[in-house]
Amino acid sequence: NNLPTPELIRSVGYPAETHYATTADGYILALHRIPHGKTNGDDDIERPVIFVQHGILASSADWVVSTPAKGLGYILADAGYDVWLGNYRGNTYSRNHTFLDPDNQRDGFWDFTWDEMAHYDIPAMIEKVLELTGETELFYAGHSMGTTAFMAMHHYRPDIGEKVRLANFLAPVASESDMGGPIGWLAGFMDGILDWVLEDLLNMMGVGEFLPSNLFMDCIASLFCHSGSSALCSNVLFVIAGFDEAQMNDTLLDTIMHHTPAGASTHSLLQYGQLKATGGFHGYDWGSDKLNFQHHNGPVPDYDLGAVKTPVALYWGDNDWFAMPADILQTIIGLPNIVPGMNHEVDYEKWTHLDFLWGIDADKLVYSYLMDNLNTCREQDCRTLREKSGH
Repeated sequence: NNLPTPELIRSVGYPAETHYATTADGYILALHRIPHGKTNGDDDIERPVIFVQHGILASSADWVVSTPAKGLGYILADAGYDVWLGNYRGNTYSRNHTFLDPDNQRDGFWDFTWDEMAHYDIPAMIEKVLELTGETELFYAGHSMGTTAFMAMHHYRPDIGEKVRLANFLAPVASESDMGGPIGWLAGFMDGILDWVLEDLLNMMGVGEFLPSNLFMDCIASLFCHSGSSALCSNVLFVIAGFDEAQMNDTLLDTIMHHTPAGASTHSLLQYGQLKATGGFHGYDWGSDKLNFQHHNGPVPDYDLGAVKTPVALYWGDNDWFAMPADILQTIIGLPNIVPGMNHEVDYEKWTHLDFLWGIDADKLVYSYLMDNLNTCREQDCRTLREKSGH
């Protein structure tokens, strides 16, 4: 099933809209909206807005490829939310720019990492959602790179963070010192890497857009993919992020394969590798003062988790290469405003990075807690809790 996100949504009886936001640096991003649930469209109810942001190599389709009982986009709409699904620059739905050409690998379109998503994409999308809905605040949910860029955003646009009543981080990724899997392995080569090795690596991964060569895929699959399923081992997202066959819904697999990987820049993946190599949470080092100045208007920025003043709920697993328990601990220590009772370790030992999206039990083990947390922060303004506790 390779229907685009809005058609996927309509195919199961829900309404869908497409809107566009243009960033300050010229990228045109698609937003997919589910304005209401299947049966509550005529209800005269207040519909809080929630903005949901996908992770690496992914798209808005992540939240709606599952059945309505299991897909977070549908669950939220049926619960009375006005649901907006974002798409980062460079993915299937956001391969547009006011003047750069995405099909030219060296033209500049792909010269970005999640620094730009933090600086431009999330702010532009959230501002567009607030403009179109007439609201002044919203809820946020992000997975993987949808959490990383939201945390880094506070370095550039703390004003956007203030408009978020609660940010839900599924598989939060900030510290990467312990990262496993292929990107963690590649990071071992990145610390003091020889330029010619990096150039070869870029050629194998894709100079601009992440388009891994057969050689690269064969190499990482043989090292990291030990599954009887050749389909899983041929999909770079599953090879990079890992998977848990017990939670894998085989009937979904064909649809997922049509929608992922959805496009990303190679630099965005390498940025996670840099975090492992340095042990920090910082912007991407482009390799020269000149390039860093072009991208950062100065030296590479450090991102301070202490600046993330938005109330946060965390959901994390014990078997996640991108968000290993030791790294989660660093994130928990660093975030100043985790709402009491909203630090949720998934009660399933083998829970992986992608189970947050498509795990058979994601509705029970993750989304049920997310819905409760949203409810709590609907009933009270969780942004004021911090002031009361005197932090």
